[in-house]
Amino acid sequence: MKVIYKYYKNSNTGFLMKTQEFIETPIKGIPVYFYNLNGEKIGENLDLDGFVEISEKKFKRVQRKNKKL
Repeated sequence: MKVIYKYYKNSNTGFLMKTQEFIETPIKGIPVYFYNLNGEKIGENLDLDGFVEISEKKFKRVQRKNKKL
């Protein structure tokens, strides 16, 4: 089983989130989980309209800046 994290930013609002997806597993039907900038779960199998994929480095940078505030 592999876990893949992808990071997204909404191009209109600037909202950041990450997804957690499980692949190469014999268990079928595992949903894709969505988390906000603070790591809190916000849902499963959400629509990604308006979101663009960003790098993990950029996501972590914004996350560090957010924690300082």
